[in-house]
Amino acid sequence: MQRTPFDRKLVVAALLGTVATTQALAQSVGTLEEIIVTAEKRATTVQDTPLAVTAFSGEELDRALISKPLDLQFSVPNMLMSKDNFTTAAISIRGIGNLAIGAASDSGTGVHFNGVYLNGGRIFETEFYDAERVEVLRGPQGTLYGRNTTAGVVNMITNKPTDEFGGNINLEVGNYNHAKVKGALNIPLGDSWGQRFAMFYSKRDGFVDNEFDGGDVDDRDMWSLRSSTRWAGDNADATLVINYFEEDSSRMRGSNQRCLKDQEAILGCLPTGLADQPTNSGATVTGFLTQIAAGIIGQPFPADDFANSPKDADPRKQYLDFTPKYEVEDLMVSFEANMDFSDYTLTTVLGYHTSDFNARNDYDFTVASEPWPVPVDVNRGPDGVITVDRAYSTDRSTTEPEQYSAELRLASDYDGDWNFMLGGFYLDYESDVHYYVYSAALELFGQTTGVPPEQRLFDNDTTDYQLETWAAFGELYWQATDSILMTAGLRYSEEEKSSQQRTIYLGFLTDPTVPGGGYEDFGGSWEEPTGRFNVTWDMSDDMMSYVTLSRSYKSGGFNPISADSPVLAEDPSLAEFDPEYINAFEVGLKSRLFDQTLQANLTYFYYDYEGLQISTINNQTSLNLNYDAVVQGFEGEFVWVPTDSLRFSADIAWLDTKMDGGSSLDTADINTLGTTENIISSPNSNLYIGPGCPEGIFPCSGLEKPLDGNELPNAPNFSVNLGVSYGFDFSNGMELVAATNYYWQDEFYTRIFNTGNDTVEEWDVWNATLTLYSADRTWFAELWGRNLNDDDHVTGQYLGDQNVGLATNQFLLEPRTYGVTLAYRF
Repeated sequence: MQRTPFDRKLVVAALLGTVATTQALAQSVGTLEEIIVTAEKRATTVQDTPLAVTAFSGEELDRALISKPLDLQFSVPNMLMSKDNFTTAAISIRGIGNLAIGAASDSGTGVHFNGVYLNGGRIFETEFYDAERVEVLRGPQGTLYGRNTTAGVVNMITNKPTDEFGGNINLEVGNYNHAKVKGALNIPLGDSWGQRFAMFYSKRDGFVDNEFDGGDVDDRDMWSLRSSTRWAGDNADATLVINYFEEDSSRMRGSNQRCLKDQEAILGCLPTGLADQPTNSGATVTGFLTQIAAGIIGQPFPADDFANSPKDADPRKQYLDFTPKYEVEDLMVSFEANMDFSDYTLTTVLGYHTSDFNARNDYDFTVASEPWPVPVDVNRGPDGVITVDRAYSTDRSTTEPEQYSAELRLASDYDGDWNFMLGGFYLDYESDVHYYVYSAALELFGQTTGVPPEQRLFDNDTTDYQLETWAAFGELYWQATDSILMTAGLRYSEEEKSSQQRTIYLGFLTDPTVPGGGYEDFGGSWEEPTGRFNVTWDMSDDMMSYVTLSRSYKSGGFNPISADSPVLAEDPSLAEFDPEYINAFEVGLKSRLFDQTLQANLTYFYYDYEGLQISTINNQTSLNLNYDAVVQGFEGEFVWVPTDSLRFSADIAWLDTKMDGGSSLDTADINTLGTTENIISSPNSNLYIGPGCPEGIFPCSGLEKPLDGNELPNAPNFSVNLGVSYGFDFSNGMELVAATNYYWQDEFYTRIFNTGNDTVEEWDVWNATLTLYSADRTWFAELWGRNLNDDDHVTGQYLGDQNVGLATNQFLLEPRTYGVTLAYRF
């Protein structure tokens, strides 16, 4: 199998042809499908691409019940995805994700839309519709994809206009009053022009019953429109895609909050277990502030506001005195132009993205049971003023990013042994980021102590965040023999970040009434070369192996901190955090055996990680610190089609992650004993008064725990995906396909301390479909079911700080859903 990686015309013809049709017919003709990808910034098949890539065509996405990015984790080895605690999704590939917090932190997974890098993309909300394919590249991609791809890349490719009139429409209904419609219309406009429109609308009731008011929350109401315009000539083509998305839901920030109540009111929640109990508010900032107010106004306030607050063991039953609100408007624009010369292809990719995100939630996940002696007016920003006579708090996250990006690539297509690719990349990004807490306790304290109304809240404010980065990159390809191809790549990146920051917190931190609003300047710049060396050996026509050495990095940043924070007064260096660096080794085998009926792809990888960015909260301040780690693992992807009607698939993953040295303070267990011994409760950060404090510091923040050998967060040791489908043929040409899919993952930790409270137990999921296809494949009807066992599996966790009594927010897999889909193509 002599590789011809630069025969662009042939591969692009396949790409623009009948890939989708081939995918749909694979079940009936018993062949392994070929999926064209652009993982190396050029069109190749998955089997001819020397890196670990999992790709799904539009039909594959439907067949595997992958309707949104969160579903990818069940079909991509060593991938874990969950909602995080604030504004985005937490994506982990091979144990590497984004464990940092703040506007200047970045995900380790590069998210792309039609090849356009999205620095602040709303991947968590997005649904896949009218997709040509979705590619997931596992492992560092620091040469061709550049910034912040230490974990990998997710690239969503939409269908392009074609020269035939046609379209499709899908109607879907299910439990929870689920209803979805999606479709596309392709319109040829003469010999050179084509226009395609696509859309989806989805609405359902909430997964969570609010026992407080009898309603439901965590619903969905969202829609999207897309316009794709394409011009194609003899030696050039260009495509413009405009994608608009909007959501107005009661989506929850977290699914559940758990706590083993500390009856002493020192910690709020104990570090020795997770239970379905409310926090002891006496150990929170609410209890601290109300007791000060009680001394001023001379009236008693409850020692524990949640003393008799109800808490259900069922995480789908919550008591919320504020209905969550989740509002998103998102616009993405991509433009790609290709010009073919005799021996070269010039590619231009331009992108624009802007978004407006505003989410509000019940901050304490409960309803206070103990009344206050006085009513308090709480100003909740856009949700207005509410008068309450008990503890009450909400939070709000907002982001408003805008970015422009450009990439230019020149690739050769020589007939000889040597070829190259040269490119340049530029990104200009800006955003405003706020995290607010509105609280009856903050208002009460402010009123009784004379704090101005503008300061009676918590607002972590990053204004005018600016990111400007550029890179130059290139790869040189040498076809050393008919069967051996060598690739050497290099990338040089420069990056600059800056912002104005402040933290308003009563009278304790920034005073927004001073000239300039109390903002302080933060910033930093980084530059770094990265690269890779790859050797690919075509062992036979049906077997290829490769070895890759690569280096990638993720830029540093500055912490979301106020210049007035006591943390900076103690250690000014904590204003910034350093970059991450990864040196990676990967060896892989891609094969098709037994007359092209068995596909077996195997990968082993080893990472030496320096400066892994991990967040902690200290004294009401989020800090990102740097640690070293070692990662290794194995991935096996298998597809077997023994007959025309039968298909088996299996993904097997092993992951071994270890922290390499280092120590850190576990804010949930500052005495390292799992008790309240020698701990003084403080509203923002508890104090330790026992032996072992650093010399000259007493009391201190606590004792650090050694981390050497601990596993990385969100990194299960093992995971397995098994699938089987069988097609029943009818005499009239129709086909009934029954399919089921089983996914299992090992337990994993959600923090670097690897405590019992950090442990997420192993879990598994069953999905199934029953699909009837018409003889000409113009329509199908499908019965489907996800999470058939209706298990409330935890996909991620977040430990709150002492301000909320060290309660743990959990994020859950969606419950059992089932329904029917009707689809028609014309």
